[in-house]
Amino acid sequence: MDAIIDLFEGLQRMSPGSEATTSEAIATATQGRTWRSLVEFGCGRGISTMLLAEQTSAKITAVDTCGAFLQQLQVEAATRGYADRVHIRQQSMDTTWPEGTSFDAVWCEGSVYSIGLDNALRLWHPLLSPGGVLAVSDLVWLTDSPDPEADAYWKRQGVSLRSRGEIEQLLPEHGFRLLSSFVFPDSDWQNYYGPISQRLETWIDGYTDRQEAELVAAAFEEEMATYSRFGQQYGYVFFLAEV
Repeated sequence: MDAIIDLFEGLQRMSPGSEATTSEAIATATQGRTWRSLVEFGCGRGISTMLLAEQTSAKITAVDTCGAFLQQLQVEAATRGYADRVHIRQQSMDTTWPEGTSFDAVWCEGSVYSIGLDNALRLWHPLLSPGGVLAVSDLVWLTDSPDPEADAYWKRQGVSLRSRGEIEQLLPEHGFRLLSSFVFPDSDWQNYYGPISQRLETWIDGYTDRQEAELVAAAFEEEMATYSRFGQQYGYVFFLAEV
């Protein structure tokens, strides 16, 4: 984990995405709504947090387990004049909140896999006020017949992908009504993989543990090669729903 954190030092994105994609989700999720408060899970160093601060008037609770990333977010929020609206919490996404905790929105981009979508829906539903909005992106199959090699790759990572339709059907089972869903474009993946690929060229030689660095680099290279071959079969989808 330390090696991965070090690899991402200086990189903006820790998962596929773009300002346009996040802004589209914000516009859809806030339509006809005024948010007073929201919680963002897996905020990282806060690239989406800053867009949420710019495009809404909500007080934002930004949650992540990495203290270094949260410190960077805190500095960035202060620099941009959002220190009074962005508050950080270093904790896991599945940490229990005090009874009565309530937000107008729950936001999570690219990291719900760490606790599992089913678990997240169960834990986060009670955090939403009546009419509150859930905005979560998850990796899904975009085809009904995924290539066995692509399926095997993701299963080796401990991930069993579901289809977009399966997740849309799952939401009502947890008390959510689907508002909208959309697929991240390929350019969002290039926003993520491009900088990683460039950083790997020099990072391996500079990291303190060469063997560990080579293992991390090999893992990312395999992931990027898999996307290059099978990226039309899977992708991130933003799911927007309300309670």
